Amino acid sequence: MKLKKLLPVVFAGAIAAVSVASLTACRFVDDEDYYDYTILAVKEETVKDYNTMPVFEELERVTGKEVLWTFNTSTQYSNNNDPVSIRGIDAIYHAGFSDLRLYNYGRRNRIVAIDQYLDSMPNFSAILEARPDIAEAIKSPDGHIYSLPRVEEMGLKAYPNILFLNKAWVEKLIDGGNMPSEVSLEKEELVDGLKLTRNQFKAILQKFNDLDMDGDGTTTNEIPLSFVSGNWQGNESDLIASFGVPENTQHKTIVNGEVVFTVEDENWYNAVVELNDWYNRGLIRSSAFTQTQDEFLARGQDGRYGSFYWWEKETVVASYLRDDYIMLQPLVDDETGRQYVGVSNELEIEKGECVILSSCSDIEGLLSYFDKFFEPDYSAQLNYGSIESGAFLDEKVDGKLIPNDDHGNQSADDFRMKNAPYGVVYLTQETWDNYVEMEPRAKLRLERLNTWVKPYTYEGATSIPNLNYTVDQLNTLNRYEASLANNITAWMVNRITSTSPPTVSDWQNFLSTNRQSIDTVKSINQEAYDNYLEAIEQETA
Repeated sequence: MKLKKLLPVVFAGAIAAVSVASLTACRFVDDEDYYDYTILAVKEETVKDYNTMPVFEELERVTGKEVLWTFNTSTQYSNNNDPVSIRGIDAIYHAGFSDLRLYNYGRRNRIVAIDQYLDSMPNFSAILEARPDIAEAIKSPDGHIYSLPRVEEMGLKAYPNILFLNKAWVEKLIDGGNMPSEVSLEKEELVDGLKLTRNQFKAILQKFNDLDMDGDGTTTNEIPLSFVSGNWQGNESDLIASFGVPENTQHKTIVNGEVVFTVEDENWYNAVVELNDWYNRGLIRSSAFTQTQDEFLARGQDGRYGSFYWWEKETVVASYLRDDYIMLQPLVDDETGRQYVGVSNELEIEKGECVILSSCSDIEGLLSYFDKFFEPDYSAQLNYGSIESGAFLDEKVDGKLIPNDDHGNQSADDFRMKNAPYGVVYLTQETWDNYVEMEPRAKLRLERLNTWVKPYTYEGATSIPNLNYTVDQLNTLNRYEASLANNITAWMVNRITSTSPPTVSDWQNFLSTNRQSIDTVKSINQEAYDNYLEAIEQETA
């Protein structure tokens, strides 16, 4: 069914509704051109225009649905307090709505309750039936599903940090007779899986800081240890976890079925005290707490890092320097002799990825279009780039799409960021087994994690899954959770980067000040987690 919408009309409405910045699209049509739907996508300018991406051109061909993609950058989008009010659009892709926002928009009938249109979505319906955990994870308090999810299951997100060490610099220390007295290493020991205590690692970093490791005549541009504080990957959490605490960026996890805040653990306080010393010795620079992910990656290309946390060295350093770095095991705690890593709460089932506006004139048709996104071939191309763009080989092997590793001078990340729209996908173990070959770098990550990281998970620690909350709980979390997270981050960073370490009384006062928030958030999450387990048990019985 053609809806006969005219482009100039839609843009006039959109521009009037968005004061921060007009919607932009790179495809221009005249007054006689018709299309079925207009979808607002949140994307950066470096990402290719969705209207010209082969995967969307193919989706238009197989569905018969003509879609016009319009865009906001993340900054433009975040500056709009009510994006659902934008006139002339039928859906928002990469919506990123919180649970509370989804529920409030849904109950006011501003976005569609997708569960009421499942007859138009055979693929999505089959997923919900086969995976009750997904169905439970994406429900709102009233039981409705107001958004299409992103599902990408690899077993990677729970362990977002691997520690890499500059082997070439350690070899230089050995050759120059400058190895710290605490460390006895031979060159042949400098291989992936090297085991160091935290104090040995610290002593090596001190040498990296004090000496001219890159041979350029100055000791000011070497960075002993780098990470991206609070980032979803490559953060400081596992450095803190090495002290014997199940840390993650939210400072909140589940241990043996109980929701806990790591900041209440004395070992967390001890970690902050010690990292304050590392900071004041120059082993950690202030940039670790202020840099973006892109800035971190750019700074690492020339090999100036003595060590860093990331998923893979191949992304952080230029190709000609990759052999200079080796992977370390999680650091050994000097007092206990134990190794620990925490588990992140980064979810493989992401809620709120795409919403359909109730003002859409053909809800069933648009949902049938999106239903194709859940098919393996389309999910793969949405997630990695189209076959035509070079993301996969032209021919399948044994019925499976095969990733193409050759992107010329581009890194795999650069290629993917430009060519893949991400968003609504369904990639599970069944997909990897039968339809899509996993990327070699993803396989390498899994191999590294399974061998050197996962075995050292803090005993009993698990991720907090997608939880369903009552309306009252959502409103309460809205009052407490974000401000508590900001308070914890501010206190931790301020104390680590202070000229002197925090005292026990300073830490206890911090906990006392935030006691109501901590207890409230814990209690609500515990109740929701218990209900989640009960619901899963009932649906799988």
